[in-house]
Amino acid sequence: MSAVLMIRANVASYDPWRIEYDNGATFRREHGVRGDEVYCSPEDMTSVFVLHYFDTLEAAKSFSSNSEFADRMKSSGVIGAPRMVVAETR
Repeated sequence: MSAVLMIRANVASYDPWRIEYDNGATFRREHGVRGDEVYCSPEDMTSVFVLHYFDTLEAAKSFSSNSEFADRMKSSGVIGAPRMVVAETR
């Protein structure tokens, strides 16, 4: 079964955040992310919703608790603690 990590976060500014997000593609691939999607609110570009797809639930959980991932989010401009949910296909 596959899994998805759903992330809802607020960012200081979308454009700088997006540059850092895109620069992290290799890191994400190396840690099991098989695909991703980024959405933002048309009314508030500082509100983002990101989906990361994984082959397994264990890979998604491991990535969500990775300290380097947390550091990268913070340095990219994520404000406060993001809301993260891991779900598995059934």
